Amino acid sequence: MGWFPTARNDQNGWQFDILTLLAVLGESIMEKHVLPITASSFAALPRLLPAPQTALSTERRSRLPSVPDVVVAGVHSGSYFTELNYFADVLHNVRSLKPYEFRVYEVSYSENNGSQRSRRWWPRGSGFFGKGGGDGHTQPGDVETRPAYAMTFATTLPPEEINLPVKPFSPLNLVTYVSVLITLGLFIASIILHDGVSALALVTMSISTSLGCLSSQWRPMLTRRPVSSDVPPGDVVINTRAGAFVVVKCDEDITRELYGGVQTCNYVFSSWTHRVLLGFSTVLLMASVLLFSNCKWTMQAATAVTYIVLNVMYWAIPMVMHDRDTWDMSRYNFRRCLDREPGYTKEPSYTQALWYAIRETREIEWVEHAKLAPNSPYWKMWLQEAKENIDNEGWDPVEAKNALMREARRVALLSRANAATTGPP
Repeated sequence: MGWFPTARNDQNGWQFDILTLLAVLGESIMEKHVLPITASSFAALPRLLPAPQTALSTERRSRLPSVPDVVVAGVHSGSYFTELNYFADVLHNVRSLKPYEFRVYEVSYSENNGSQRSRRWWPRGSGFFGKGGGDGHTQPGDVETRPAYAMTFATTLPPEEINLPVKPFSPLNLVTYVSVLITLGLFIASIILHDGVSALALVTMSISTSLGCLSSQWRPMLTRRPVSSDVPPGDVVINTRAGAFVVVKCDEDITRELYGGVQTCNYVFSSWTHRVLLGFSTVLLMASVLLFSNCKWTMQAATAVTYIVLNVMYWAIPMVMHDRDTWDMSRYNFRRCLDREPGYTKEPSYTQALWYAIRETREIEWVEHAKLAPNSPYWKMWLQEAKENIDNEGWDPVEAKNALMREARRVALLSRANAATTGPP
C-alpha cells in the first residue's frame, strides 16, 4: 500500500468531505477586512468568500474602531483624547512608529474637494524645522518662523455628508472581482460536468455572501463643524505609548473630521431589514454547507482549491498594501514634512522626542494639558526652559533635564538629612 491515496472514488482514495470546513475557515484573516468589504459599493456581488460568517454579525458597530492608548492633544484648542480615530490611523499608521520616533505631517483639503476651506495667516510648512522639500523632508537649518498664535477662517459651510469611500480598484475590490470570476468559472464547470448539486451549492453560497455583506453595508460618517465661526488653528500632537510623537498641522475643520470628532457607521439598511437579510443569508449558508458535502469529486477539489487561494489572497493583502490603498482619501492632501528616526541622536529618549515636538509647535501648554510630562516643579522648570530655547539649536534638552533632576535629588537628600537630624518633636 502506498503512502498517498491513488484513487478518487473508493474508500481509500482522496476525500473532500472536509470542504465544508474549508469554506468557513479563515475567520481571523477576514475580520480585518470586514469593514472595507461591507463599505464597498461592490459588497453585494455574489461570490465565494472565505469565512462568510464574519459578515453575519447580529450586532452592528455604531462607530469605527479606534486605536487605544494614544494621546491626541490640540496645540491651540486645548482638546485632549486618549484614542486615535480610525481614519486618522489610516493616514498615520501609528502602530508602525518606532519608540521615540518623531514625525511632522501637513494635512489640508485637496484642490478638487468642494468642502469647507480655510486660510491661515502663515504659509504652510512653517515651523522650527522649516518647509518640506520636494522629497517631503526638511533640513534642520531651513527655518521659517510663524506667529505663535493665528486664527483659521472658515469661508463656506461644510457639506451635509463627508464621504470617504473604498477605492473602486483597491486591492480588496480586485480580490472581489477575481472571486466573482472564479465563482462564475466554477459554476460553468459544474454545468459542463452535469453536477447539479455543485451548481446549486455555488448559487446558494454566493447569494448567502451577497445578502450577508449587503445586510451590513455602510458608509463612514465623519463629524463636521456645524458653524463657520472663527477658531484657532487645529494643529494636534499624537503621542504613542512607546514614546513616539507626531505633529500634525491642519485646520480645525480637518481636526474635527479626523482627530477629534466621533467617526460613526451610517448603515444603508435599517435594523429590521438587516435582521431579515441576515436570516436569509444564514439559512442559505447552512444549505450550501449541506450541498457542498454531496458534490462530485472534481468540483469538490476545485472548490477546495478556490477557498485556499482566496484565503491566501486576503492574508497577503495587509502584508503588501497599506490601508491608504483601500480607502479613497483624496479629500485630503497628506504630506510628511519631517521624519526623525530614533537613531538620529546617539541616545534616543522620550525627552528628546518631546523636545522635537515642542520646537515644532512652539508651545508648551499642550504638554501640561495632556499630561505628557510629570507634574513636578522641576519638569515645569524644564518646560519653561525649553520654550525659552526654542530657537536655540545648541540647547541640549536631555542634559538640561538631567541637571534639573540632579538638583531635585540633591534637594530631596538634603531635606531627608535635615529631617533625620532634627528628629521627631
